[in-house]
Amino acid sequence: MGFIGLYCFFVDKLSKGHVDEYYNKFTQEAGGLIIGISRANIGISPYVIEEELINIEKPIINFAINSYQSGFSEVYFNAIREKIKNRTNKGIFIISINPGNFSAFSNIDDDILTTDSNTILGKTKNVASNPNYNYIINNYSEPLYNAFYSRKPEHQISHNNGWNEIILYTEHDTITNNTIKYWKSLTIKRNIKRVNTDEKSQYRIDSFIKLIKFLKEEGHVFVIRIPADTDIIKFENDVWQGFDKEFDSITKKYNVPYFNYSNKSDEYKTYDGSHLESESAKKFTKQLSLDIKNYLKAKKYKN
Repeated sequence: MGFIGLYCFFVDKLSKGHVDEYYNKFTQEAGGLIIGISRANIGISPYVIEEELINIEKPIINFAINSYQSGFSEVYFNAIREKIKNRTNKGIFIISINPGNFSAFSNIDDDILTTDSNTILGKTKNVASNPNYNYIINNYSEPLYNAFYSRKPEHQISHNNGWNEIILYTEHDTITNNTIKYWKSLTIKRNIKRVNTDEKSQYRIDSFIKLIKFLKEEGHVFVIRIPADTDIIKFENDVWQGFDKEFDSITKKYNVPYFNYSNKSDEYKTYDGSHLESESAKKFTKQLSLDIKNYLKAKKYKN
């Protein structure tokens, strides 16, 4: 009993501080969601969306993780369904896509549900509890005595609404252009490696379509492609030729807009070639919010 009591004490203590970069995504219900993988996790700020758009269901939660944890699947679908509160049909649901959303290890489609069940989303049964002991017990892999020490990354702010903001300049350190170039080279190497280990997954595409159909009943759905470094976008387009055309066709079929910003790379800055740094993430989210606002206004006028 003493060990169990001590364990529970440490879990509770940890929940009151910084757990990890994904914990805050699992501590509240959502009026609207940002869905996708790491590019959305880092590149879209719920604060900006809530500031720019009125008469929408709040809060907006950034519920994107990364390509290994939140690929489109039955597991992600169930978690999204559990996150949505009230069901007022005023929700804003932003689904960020790029080729990484639809990849899986080669020849894994037959057993993909087992793989997805072992992700953070699969192991967390309660996706909207604060404190979320279930998340900590099933996903926290560091020693629990870390509850007494601050271990926040210096350049990353994990906001309560799930957004992981990457800042280039801190009081003690700067992410320099040379560091950005180096990290970009690592991103390219990882992408090349994934081409040899991953393949396009029809299961993930089908899950994406199922999600669109569900979310349309809950509010307004926007499928987007976030900008990244020109070389990264070119690499993705070379590997998956016709990606934008394919998904533009899918979104048209289900009558949801596809906002493709992949040709806007020169207007935004990444910290590693793939993910937007803080100021560019805010700037991009503001442009996205303006485009959403204009779309909804035009739709209301048309109706």
